Amino acid sequence: MFKIMLKILEVFTIEYIPRLPLGLRKHFYKLILPLRKVKDKVALNGPKGDFTFETRLEYAKLSRQGLNNSGTHLLKFDESVKVEKLENTPLDIYKFTPNDAVDDTYGIYFHGGGYYAGSITSHKHFVSQLTAGTNVPFYFFEYRLSPENVYPAAHEDAKVAVEHIKNLENGKNSIWAGESAGGGLSTGLAVDDSFNIKPDKLVLLSPWLDLSDRNRDRSYLKNKDILLALDGMHFVGEYYAGEFDPTDPILSPVFADINNFPETLIQVCSNELLYNDAIEFTKKLREKGTKYELQVWDDLWHAWHFFPIKESSDALKKIVNFITSDSYSSPK
Repeated sequence: MFKIMLKILEVFTIEYIPRLPLGLRKHFYKLILPLRKVKDKVALNGPKGDFTFETRLEYAKLSRQGLNNSGTHLLKFDESVKVEKLENTPLDIYKFTPNDAVDDTYGIYFHGGGYYAGSITSHKHFVSQLTAGTNVPFYFFEYRLSPENVYPAAHEDAKVAVEHIKNLENGKNSIWAGESAGGGLSTGLAVDDSFNIKPDKLVLLSPWLDLSDRNRDRSYLKNKDILLALDGMHFVGEYYAGEFDPTDPILSPVFADINNFPETLIQVCSNELLYNDAIEFTKKLREKGTKYELQVWDDLWHAWHFFPIKESSDALKKIVNFITSDSYSSPK
């Protein structure tokens, strides 16, 4: 019965709601997404000791399949963009090239998915739209996922990918962008003093910047967030951290000592579990005098950018403005 319910929810999410008039979609997603959230609560309902590696792997595989499915159905791929998988690379790297590409800037996209899901399949439609909107060639890389691989696997893979891409585009301006765990991964790389490659601009969408359980405000937000389950976030975050303290600044950049940080755009919604990750991090940026823009949406959900709603298009336009403008000023 539970699997049947999940199938029905999946069909409504990726097939029926996108066919509705644009103005109605947000309302129906707000009805459907809390039911999908129940799926995670049921899957994670049990003593912590019951979560074996096999249990986690099964959960991850189902999540990967679901994210790939929604990623290829909810948003449209921009056909003006060419995607190619690069050859002779240390890990899987893809290049998105727009028709009229700028020649002085490149971007790197760090995908989200809780460090246990996400791929070129799940993210290529969104990255194609970002590429087309900015006319900036974007690179996308696939890093090792949990539970098969835990920290520092993704961080080390990100280092390798960024260094390889920089060698291809040496001398050009760089943009890093990422959502959720990808936002945390890119920011963790930016605060890693042992790694000397930094972006000129950083774009963070609903970034996961605190893997620890120290943010009490999350308990207040857990019933407001219609997409993320608090227990589920702890479930994957603590496991990904492995033997490392989840307050390690690279894992949780809210605890980092920020110096010489790039110009940053952060987009977040006020009722998602990660809202305060963004707020606390912008406090650090402000204290250091870093140029940043915090854009807060109300009455939405985590990473709404990947849903076919008006607010997604609005957010993308602001991202494009930030990336393409020399002197950016566009308060939400």
